[in-house]
Order: sequence, then C-alpha cells, then structure tokens
Amino acid sequence: MDSQTLSNSTKLIESYDIITPMGVINFDQVTKSYGDNLILDNISFEIFENEKVALIGNNGTGKTTLLNLINQYIDFEKGNISIQNGYTVSYLKQIHDELTELNGLDMLYSAFNHIDELQEKMNEAHRILSEHPDDIEVLKQYGRLHDKFEFMGGYNIKEKISKIITGLSIPEKVLKTRFYNMSGGEQTLTMLGKALLSAPDILLLDEPTNHLDMDACIWLETYIREYKGIVLYVSHDRYFINRTADKVIEISFNKTNIYKGNYESYLIQKREEQERHLKLYERQIKETDRLMETARQMRNYGTEIAIKRAKNLEKRIEKMEKVDKPVTEKTLTFAFKEIDKIGYEVIKATNISKSYQDNLILDNVNFLIKSDDRVGVIGPNGAGKSTLIKLITSRELPDHGEVKLGKSVKYAYLEQEVIFENTEHTVLEEVCDKLKLTIQSGRNLLGKYLFSNEDVFKQIKVLSGGEKSRLRLLLEMQNDVNLLILDEPTNHLDISSREQLEEAVSLFQGTMLFISHDRHFINKFAKRIFEVKDRHVTLFEGNYDFYSKEIEEKKLNREIVENNEVKAAKSFGKSKRVATFTIKQLERTIEQLENDIRNTDQDIISHASDYKALGELTYQRESLSQELDEAMDKWMRLSEEANEDS
Repeated sequence: MDSQTLSNSTKLIESYDIITPMGVINFDQVTKSYGDNLILDNISFEIFENEKVALIGNNGTGKTTLLNLINQYIDFEKGNISIQNGYTVSYLKQIHDELTELNGLDMLYSAFNHIDELQEKMNEAHRILSEHPDDIEVLKQYGRLHDKFEFMGGYNIKEKISKIITGLSIPEKVLKTRFYNMSGGEQTLTMLGKALLSAPDILLLDEPTNHLDMDACIWLETYIREYKGIVLYVSHDRYFINRTADKVIEISFNKTNIYKGNYESYLIQKREEQERHLKLYERQIKETDRLMETARQMRNYGTEIAIKRAKNLEKRIEKMEKVDKPVTEKTLTFAFKEIDKIGYEVIKATNISKSYQDNLILDNVNFLIKSDDRVGVIGPNGAGKSTLIKLITSRELPDHGEVKLGKSVKYAYLEQEVIFENTEHTVLEEVCDKLKLTIQSGRNLLGKYLFSNEDVFKQIKVLSGGEKSRLRLLLEMQNDVNLLILDEPTNHLDISSREQLEEAVSLFQGTMLFISHDRHFINKFAKRIFEVKDRHVTLFEGNYDFYSKEIEEKKLNREIVENNEVKAAKSFGKSKRVATFTIKQLERTIEQLENDIRNTDQDIISHASDYKALGELTYQRESLSQELDEAMDKWMRLSEEANEDS
C-alpha cells in the first residue's frame, strides 16, 4: 500500500473515532481528482437512516465516483468520509468484472453465503449431538445457531429468491447461464437481484433500471420505497426518481447540491434557486455599474477630494462579495425539417405474424396509425417491440400479413443499437461526407448536437452510446421527414440531454412512433399506447398515466371477480362438503338400520313361541323399518341435489 493510500485509509478510520455526526453516511469537504481532472471539489453532505436518495447529474460529473468513494473502492485527496460503525453496504456496479463460473441462479444464492456458513455450523453441532446427546454445551450452541439461522431468514431463502426472480422478470435462460457468458445487461440484472437479496443497511445502485422492463421498474419502485435501510442510487429515470426519492443530490460543476423531496420537488427548488441567483447577480451588476459610474464622475471632477472619494468607491467595489455569473450548461439544439402534411393512413398493419424459428413473436396483429398520431410502444423485454418496428421499416418481412406505409410517408429512424459503416471516420468527416457539407457548415451543425472543439475529431469507434445516438439523429434529421420512428431514444442519455431531446421532439409536427421504457418521455408525447404482450398488440387511447390507470383498474376488477369466484367456490365447496358428509352419514345409518332389521328378523324367528317377546320384536322391527324409510328418502333427496350441483 503506497503512502497516499495509507494516508486516505487512516483518514477514513480516524473519522469513525473522531466524528460523531447525525448522518449514517457523511462527506465532509471531500475532494477527488483523476490526475489533473478535478471531479469533486470540497463537497459535504449527510445521508440519514432509511433515506432514499437519488444521485443525478450529467454523464461524467462524478456520480459513480461518489459511489466508489462510499464503498472504499477508490481514494480521495482531502476531507473525511464516515459511515456509522456496523452498517453493511452492498453495491451494484454498472460494469462487472467477475470471472465466476456460477450460473445466474447460483449467483443469486451466493447472496446467502453467510447463512450457508451458519447452516454448516448447525449441521456440525447436530452431528455431534447425534453421537453425544447429553452434551449440554453443544445443545446450547445448537440452540443459539438455530435461533440466529431462523432470525436471518434461513428457512425462507427459496421464497426470497423466487420473489426477486419474479419481480425483476429474470428469464430462466439467464438463471441457467454462466455469469461470464452473460451479456452486460444480463449480468447487471443478476447482480441487482443479488444486491437486493443481500439486504444490507446501505444499498448503493448505479443505474438499476437500465436493463429492466416497465413491470420490473414498477416492482423495484415499490421494493425501494418499502426497503428498511438507506438506498442511494444513480438514475436518469425521472419517473423512477419521482416515485422513490425523498432527497436528490445533484452533482454539477464539481459541487453537490442537496434538494429535499422527489424529482418534481427538485425541479421547483432548482428553478427558484436559479431565479434567486440571477436576481442577485443582476443586482450586483447594477450596483457595481452605479458605483463605477459614480467613481468615474468623481475622477472627472479632478479635485483631490473627488479623486479620494473615487478611490474609496473602487476599493468598495473590490471588497464586495462577488456573485458568480449563472452558468448555463451546454444543451442540444436539434433542428427538424418537414415536408407537406402526410395522408390520413400513415401505417396500416393487416393480420401480420412473425416467428423466429419455432418462437412465435407476433400473431395476427392489426393496427392503424393515422396522421399526427403520437404512439408509444411498450411491453416486456422480448415481447416483440423492436420486431414490430423492423416490420414497419421493412428491415424484416412478416411471415403472414402485410404492413403498408402511406404513399407520401418519409420517415427518419433512430435504432436502438446504432451502427455506422465506417467507424474510422471522425465525427466531422461523417457529417461532411453524408450531408455534402463544407467543414465550417459541418462544425456549425455539429455544435447544435453538442459536438464541439476536439469532439468533432473523435473517431466514431470511440464514441459512447449516447454520442452515437446523437450523431445518428443529426444525420437523420437533415432529410425532409413527416414520420419519426424512435427505438429507445433516451437510452444512454443523461437527464439534461433527455430534456433537450424532448424539447426538440416537441417541435416536430409530424407523426411519431416510438419504443420507450422512459415513462416520463411516454407521458410527454404519447397520445396512444400500443402494448405488445403475449404475441398481440393492445391499443390504449392516452398517455402512460392513462394506460397505467386502465391496467390498474382492470387488475382490480379481475381481483374482485377472482375473489368473488373464490368465495363462491368456497361456499359451494363447503355446502357440497356438508352435503357429502351428510350423505355418507346417512349411508352408514342405513347400513346399520338394515343390519338391525336383519338381526330383529332372526330374533323373531327364534322367539316364534314367545308371544310377549314376539310382540316387542315386531314393534321394534316396525320402528326400524320406519327409520329406514325416512333415511332412504333423505338420502335420495340429498343425492339428487349433489348431482345437480356437480
């Protein structure tokens, strides 16, 4: 361990002993750099027991760095970081470098390795007890181990894992795949499940919703809200933040800003803060200008007293507490071109079906997208959303049926996985080559899409996913289009870029069709929802909130019907069981009466010469016969009713 690492470790250890803060996690004037690149500058904040905290900011501002600092993966230059003693931490990273041969299911079970060790100790104690049943000390030890095992949920492990698998919609294929053979998204999904199962006091999640479908996002929201512990997560999903966070920490220009409440509360506070800052700055400029003008006039007088006063005013200006000019971050400024209005029928699908080998994805699907429609396509991962878009854009053909685009339709398409033919091209070369622009015109256009300075000389092969998406959108939008097709347009974009994309898209007056898991984006633009599920497409007239309400009402109605059916079945089952029980009782009674009558007949024969006994036996037989007739009548009636019910 080098001296700097040792120094930082010492600072962290000392902070446990010296600092006794109220918060569970405490940053006190922490600074972190990578070489000459300052990431976090003198930041301070606290996170308290059971808080759910969203960490937001543009890509590259230091969100993941902050999580790594809490988890002690990296060092820092100065300040103190403290976590209250005894608090356990679990961290979901974006990139996973585990080389384990465990499959997905075993990775989930590995969250309970500490319980497995406890069970091994229990088994060993049990083995000793079987050989030495009178060993009181071992018996006490076994009791303590058993109590701890039960307290830690050792008997509910399968149930917990099943809940996570269902909630996160982890496919069976992933559960059976070795971890190092999984895709990045599958690894993240598996490790998210493991992190949740470990149930730490502090749960750190780096973009947990990135590879979740909508149902899994909704489930995770509920899970986090109900979680008994601290959850600190990085996310660009504004809808998710709005439903889970009770504090927002924003990293901007190397500083952290703290906001109480969810994302909507953050926006309100942020706007008010910016307005106050702007007013202070304007007031400062106005006052500075006034004092400088007065000082200038004094100097113009030329008298000794006037010049002295001017100097005093200038010193006063120098000593004034300066309010920095409000900084505006670079934003996307897309531009769209359009041709004449499109015809009424933009896209018409008639009885389309599509399979991949034996896997039927879409079955006899019909729909119509009209002029000026804004259609959001949603559904579980693998349900066929991207397949639907490929059929519409003729990238694939349906096995059956037909997809028709209107004659005047001209579309722009931003695919989910952006691919360029020549990845050796620089960004500027690609734009100038494809759009036949001069270098200056190319640079001007690229600037609107946040490609400036040295960024324009980056080769396409080194661009991030978000940068590739921006470049593709730039190229597509320079054509005259009246239909915009987007496949997960906000993927890889931070919140600021998402908001700018939304602003640009809102200027587009044509027809839109888009796939998205971003519920905020869907809410903003969708007038209709296509739900792709179970090989079919279901139409909902409205945005995401309308769709969500409809689904919830349908679920509630279904539960009411199911509960009524269960109650009716229970009631019917109970009455049927009572009837069955009574019939069986009657059958036993009838059998007993028939035996009694047979025995009485034998007694009558035996006492044929004893008139007194014969009279009593004859009366007894008549009574038994009458009871038998009544029992038989009742048995027949109940048997008929039971047959009618069944």
